[in-house]
Amino acid sequence: MAVSSNVGLRTVISVAVVSLLLGSALAPVAADTAVAQQTQPDADNTVTRIEIFENGSARWTIQIRTRLDTDQRVTEYTAFQSRFRNDTAQYLDPFRSRMHGVVANAANATGRQMRATNVTASTSIQEVPRRWGIVTYDFMWTNFTAQENGQVIVGDIFQGGFFIAANDTLQIVGPDGYEMTRVEPTPDSRETSRATWNGREDFADAHPRVVFVPTTGQTDENDAGTASDVSSTEGESSLKGMGRLAIIGFVAVVLLGLGGAVVYSRRNSDTDEPDGPGERTSGRTGDALSTGRAVDSDGHGTQEAVLTDEERVLELLDANGGRMRQAVIAEEFDWSASKTSRVVGRLSDEGSVEKLQLGRENLVTLPDKSS
Repeated sequence: MAVSSNVGLRTVISVAVVSLLLGSALAPVAADTAVAQQTQPDADNTVTRIEIFENGSARWTIQIRTRLDTDQRVTEYTAFQSRFRNDTAQYLDPFRSRMHGVVANAANATGRQMRATNVTASTSIQEVPRRWGIVTYDFMWTNFTAQENGQVIVGDIFQGGFFIAANDTLQIVGPDGYEMTRVEPTPDSRETSRATWNGREDFADAHPRVVFVPTTGQTDENDAGTASDVSSTEGESSLKGMGRLAIIGFVAVVLLGLGGAVVYSRRNSDTDEPDGPGERTSGRTGDALSTGRAVDSDGHGTQEAVLTDEERVLELLDANGGRMRQAVIAEEFDWSASKTSRVVGRLSDEGSVEKLQLGRENLVTLPDKSS
């Protein structure tokens, strides 16, 4: 593995995936570069998502986002969309060529056989909560990771390091059924199998580095418990079995009764408790807001609205002045911290919300409400 190859790989990956995507990758091939640059929308940020699979391959999804905050920018982006869709090849072919070069250089540097396949490009407009024009490039990178003793390791592909510009985001997501045991450098956001860095970030050689291992314990424990129950039941007489079922049924009834009492008490507490400073707005029913339930003129709940988790969070933020602590969002919906982090993470990836780390917790805001 030559030093010159390392430097070349850093240059190709960082420039091709980030700098070129922010600039000429959006412009169609043209003899006059100045004219071509005038035909492309200005990009405000780029979100690069690398989804790892158990076999070592990775799906790269790169979104180039343009904020459509004026009528003129909307008009310009709509015209760009028409050009893009009428001749997608002019935008896709240069990107495909660059990615084939990136993957070939990486294969030489790591000694693994690699390919870039299923290269696609598309454009869309996101309407909620703020309007964005988005160009999405997507491709599969075979043998992207190293594999050792059951571990899936990301890092050696970044010979010479990696770079993301200010306001840009890099996210690495592990395979299903895997968890992170090591991640360097420390990400801005970390979950069980996902790490996110916000730019500007200039990564060191062979970084970012993330190690994923299979999640263990849950399946084996459940199987062992089931086998033990079956063996125990077979060794008992039918009379004892009926007695055990009666006891279990009694306990279940008691637990259901206690659960109902807790829910009733909790709802009454939520209704009677005054709004906390800076977290809730006046004039809104906290319980109806947190469950996404419609409320009639008499204040009684009607049929529950069919909303996604992301839409419920956006409604909650909008009703509470556009900003809330992530822990409070979890309390409102009675979600676990991990589920709340996943939902907020998806909204952040889409640009629907922004996260600001304050000490050991996140402040979640609607983009137009952030300071």
